[in-house]
Amino acid sequence: MSRVIDTAEHEAVRTEILELCREAQPYGTNPNVLRAALKKSGYDLQERDLLTQVEYLKGKGLVETQEVQNRRLDIQRLIVRLTPAGTDYLEGNGPDIAGVG
Repeated sequence: MSRVIDTAEHEAVRTEILELCREAQPYGTNPNVLRAALKKSGYDLQERDLLTQVEYLKGKGLVETQEVQNRRLDIQRLIVRLTPAGTDYLEGNGPDIAGVG
């Protein structure tokens, strides 16, 4: 039974990530912001677990990631953005996608 709960929670987290990325359009967001927002929604994920979910969504074509950096300021960030396919999914204009609730 716990496996079913884990699967349902993963699907809910993935949907929440998509919604957060939609809120951050067109600029995108980074994993630190996603983690903080998810924690407020009751999902306390470790960074590794969050990145696993982002990669899953990336594999489905729903989000894209980009490394941005400023060497002068020694800043490096991963930016997560919703793709057009991700927008279609959230708006109900695309097919159901297994693994995303």
